[in-house]
Amino acid sequence: MSSASAATQTSAAPSGGEDPARSVIRQLRVIIRALQGHSRAVERACGISASQLWALWELQRTPGLNVSDLSRRLSVHASTTSNLLDKLEQQGLVERRRPERDQRIVRLYVTETGQELLERAPAAPQGELNRALESMPPDELADLDQNLAMLVETMQSTEQRAGLKPFEGGA
Repeated sequence: MSSASAATQTSAAPSGGEDPARSVIRQLRVIIRALQGHSRAVERACGISASQLWALWELQRTPGLNVSDLSRRLSVHASTTSNLLDKLEQQGLVERRRPERDQRIVRLYVTETGQELLERAPAAPQGELNRALESMPPDELADLDQNLAMLVETMQSTEQRAGLKPFEGGA
C-alpha cells in the first residue's frame, strides 16, 4: 500500500466515539478531495478532465459507439455526454461519423491525436472511485449502494438528474 493511500485510509477511518453523522461527512470529504486530486493530476498531464479521459478510453476500447451507449458506460445523461464530446471534438480528439446507410446514426471514434494522448495518459480510464468500488466485495458494495440511495432520498434532491452529471473532481 502506498503511503498516500495509507494516509487516506488513516484519515478516513472513524475515530472511537465520533458521531456517526460527522464521521460520514468526514469520509465523504476524503472521497471528494481524492476525486478532485485525481482529476487535477489528469488535467495537468493530459490537458483534459478525468471524465473526458474516461470517454476517450471507452471509445478506444469500443470504436463506433453511439452517444447513448457511451452515456451508459460513463453513467451520465446523454446531454452531458454530448457536451463532453463537443469539447473533445473541438480539441481534435474524437470524431463523429454518420454511416452512409443511415445518416441519422452518429458513431464516435478516437482520432490519431486522441490515440496519442491516450498513450501518454497517466491513469486507467475509470479513475480512482471506480477502481475502489470495483475492488469492494459485492455484498459490501450492495450495502453501500443501498445506504447512499437512502442518503440521497433523505436529502430530497431537487434535481433528480443530478446523479447523471459528472462530478467535476473526475469520477
